[in-house]
Amino acid sequence: MLRYDTASEGSGIFFHRRRTLGDRVPVSMYVMLGYRNASIFTFRSGSIGAGITSNFGMSWLVNNLISKTSGLSPDNTNIIEVLVESGASCDPLVMQKLSRKRKGDEIQLDGESMSKALLLARDEYWRAIVRWLRSKMDEDIEEVVFCGGTADYIRSEIDAYFQKENIKVSWHGNLFIPDEISSSMGNRMADVWAFHQHMIIQFDKLTGYTRSEVVPLTKSVESSTNDACNDQIQTRQ
Repeated sequence: MLRYDTASEGSGIFFHRRRTLGDRVPVSMYVMLGYRNASIFTFRSGSIGAGITSNFGMSWLVNNLISKTSGLSPDNTNIIEVLVESGASCDPLVMQKLSRKRKGDEIQLDGESMSKALLLARDEYWRAIVRWLRSKMDEDIEEVVFCGGTADYIRSEIDAYFQKENIKVSWHGNLFIPDEISSSMGNRMADVWAFHQHMIIQFDKLTGYTRSEVVPLTKSVESSTNDACNDQIQTRQ
């Protein structure tokens, strides 16, 4: 073994941001929203602060929804898929998929009832996330970087809130993920993929190895990092 390194959740996205922005990395809070929990750390003056973890993962929302919905079982493995598919509007037609009723009119009523419960649970969830973040956020924070699959679920609410607060938000560090990975896992793999690339670069520096294939890691859609979008790193053949 030549080198061993570990890092907290969100570090892959941080290393990617530092590589593409260089000295222009702002004072930032990195927020990882997963299924079981949520975690944060702050970057300031060239160093990463201590991480903080809470129970505000997607499971918090699911448990809240179940508590508001009669007949919805926590053992139902389709809950997450249906919640995501129902979107920000919590579409009642999609929510019908969770109904255990047999009659059409009862299924319809179930869908409408679950939709109302989810709208409330979703609102309570993103507000709980924001309250927690604000309680840990120093006044000098210039940017909040969100990552993790759960973050995308409440993206519209998060964008609206921080736009009102005049705080910049970055999603998954504007990372480019290859199709063979993103097609099945999407942004859930962003942090892992970014950390993998970071370790490849560190390994090559350590061994002096030169790779022939060059893959861009940054999308061209984020206006604040347009000049970084041409940065490329060497990756596996």
